[in-house]
Amino acid sequence: MDNTKYYSLIIIGVIFSVIICAALFFSYSAYVSSNRIEKNFKQSLGELEQEVNRLRTQLAAVKNRTEDNAPHRYAGTAAAVTEKNNKDTVVGERSAIRRLENIVESTGLDQLAENQNMDPKILAEIYDEYADRKQVVQRHEQQLEKNRAFHNSDSAQYGEELMVLYERARLRRGAGGDRQESDNAFAELLANYPEAYATAMAIAERALVSGFRRNTSEVEKYYDMLRENENFSHIITDRGVEAMPNVEYFLARQYIRQGNNEDALALIESLEKNYPDSLLFTRRMGSGPRWQPVSQVVANLRREVK
Repeated sequence: MDNTKYYSLIIIGVIFSVIICAALFFSYSAYVSSNRIEKNFKQSLGELEQEVNRLRTQLAAVKNRTEDNAPHRYAGTAAAVTEKNNKDTVVGERSAIRRLENIVESTGLDQLAENQNMDPKILAEIYDEYADRKQVVQRHEQQLEKNRAFHNSDSAQYGEELMVLYERARLRRGAGGDRQESDNAFAELLANYPEAYATAMAIAERALVSGFRRNTSEVEKYYDMLRENENFSHIITDRGVEAMPNVEYFLARQYIRQGNNEDALALIESLEKNYPDSLLFTRRMGSGPRWQPVSQVVANLRREVK
């Protein structure tokens, strides 16, 4: 009986040891697996942050190029005129969005939030920023399509002579352009093609450039010229900028600074009524340029008026 008890105790001890070893083994395996998962998630998050930062820099550069409406000189048909300016920008933006989409999908941000105990608000901000940028790219492509349609309409009605004159009338960057020649061609556009969309584009570009130079009186002059023709109310420049709402935004800001709240409110109401779906190019102290929807900008403007 004593031997039986002795052997039973040995067997129980062996079984208990096996259980302990198995538990330790599985615990260690789980620990290693957990560390590997954590490392992968951290690496994915790091890649996401790097890509977001890189895209911020890239898209900020795109927006800066959009801000400058002065074109590169080239000639050709109406389609060629817009295609050369827009091709690289659109391709670059599409590529950037695709890269960000791939990273978002590959990292599994929802799962990352659970495993890394990240603040969901941070992820929501990342998603919102991504969605905003995608909206801007899509809107920009739509604007460029409208711009091409305007050029095609002009080409069918007026021929290549108008396009040649339009190219001469556009403001040139730096010392590469002759301002007097440009002004003469611009005056000829106004006199000979007052109804052409190209004429409206030339006026719009000058209004926007004057705005970037903070020349309010010049902006007002070109704004009034655009308002004289209803067909010019939704004109799009070759850079894909909807002119009228952006000009109205600039003037509203200037009037608020000057204490001219009455005229500022009139422009704010025009933005709400006539351009509710438009995007405005904004710049604030301490931040870079960005595109914002009219609804958001109008709310800020109204607060400033009060």
